[in-house]
Amino acid sequence: MSAYLSGMRVLVTGASDGIGAELAVQLAGQGVGELIPAGRDRQRLEETERRCDVPCRLVTADLSNRSGVDQLLTEIAGVEIDGLVNNAGVGLGGRFADLSIEDQDRMIYLNCQTVVRLSHELLEPMRKRRKGFILFVGSLIGFVGGPGMASYSGTKGFVNRFAESLRWELADQPIRILLLAPGVTRTSFFRAAGISEEHIRAGQMDPESVAREALQGLLKNQATVVAGARNRFLLFLMRFAPRWLVGAVARKIFAPILNEEKSQDQV
Repeated sequence: MSAYLSGMRVLVTGASDGIGAELAVQLAGQGVGELIPAGRDRQRLEETERRCDVPCRLVTADLSNRSGVDQLLTEIAGVEIDGLVNNAGVGLGGRFADLSIEDQDRMIYLNCQTVVRLSHELLEPMRKRRKGFILFVGSLIGFVGGPGMASYSGTKGFVNRFAESLRWELADQPIRILLLAPGVTRTSFFRAAGISEEHIRAGQMDPESVAREALQGLLKNQATVVAGARNRFLLFLMRFAPRWLVGAVARKIFAPILNEEKSQDQV
């Protein structure tokens, strides 16, 4: 149980699966007062709710468009939110020019615009109460880049930099801002992005471990959590490598993705 999280009301987007579901479950275990799990799949949200031993207020909404975000904000209007977990996200794999621009637009909206809008709506009330946190789920690929996931890499690069900049901006405020940057994680993400898991097995982590590291970082008021010792080591090495070398290695790693037909989904 955490004295910091005790009694808080926390909104978790993308809570129907993977890291989002595990963050919700572990937040419940830390003694939050209420959870608001949000996602597109009501049945899977109910599965998350059953694993959480705290009151839950489920919100079913498609956050990849403005009307879905409006719906979520309408359902939580007037509710004091102490914590926001910006986890909802989607990926697309394949050559940029071959991917539907409509699919990419939806991904960019969900991964970037939804994150900005929810953060903007919920931050000011937190500042007035001088209490709260925002946890952003970025990605290791946002630091590195990935041919075959160009638009997705760009959206996560945005989240990584946005979270870091917002933390600096709020340095004199009692609001905690944490960036979680996971690497390859065993969730439905890659299947939903149309990427064969045959290509991304190395270094996979389970979502429970990723969520655990994230909450440890939040409780310590860390700025960034790169989940997994292997991922932290790879990021450390990358800082000393010229970008042309990083690009050459990334192209080799992601090469199989470039030749597969892709689809997308959302959690």
